[in-house]
Amino acid sequence: LIFHVDKVHNTLAEMVMGGMILETNMNEIVTQSDAQNKLEKSEAGLAGATARVVSAVKNMNLPEIPRNINIGDISIKVPNLPSFK
Repeated sequence: LIFHVDKVHNTLAEMVMGGMILETNMNEIVTQSDAQNKLEKSEAGLAGATARVVSAVKNMNLPEIPRNINIGDISIKVPNLPSFK
């Protein structure tokens, strides 16, 4: 229990709300706890997504960085950016 405070918190949140015991069925509590664990595991893959995106952008092989972007009558000057590599 000491090492899994988040699991204890989720279990208590499933059982108790506002000081009142709402759920006493052990099967329902375990089912909801398992659902929470699956959700946490599926979200864990998203944590590294930012690092993968940054890595992909760094590895892009652009022939040159555009200095001006022209869209119709609008011209946008791109500032000099430091190299990411």
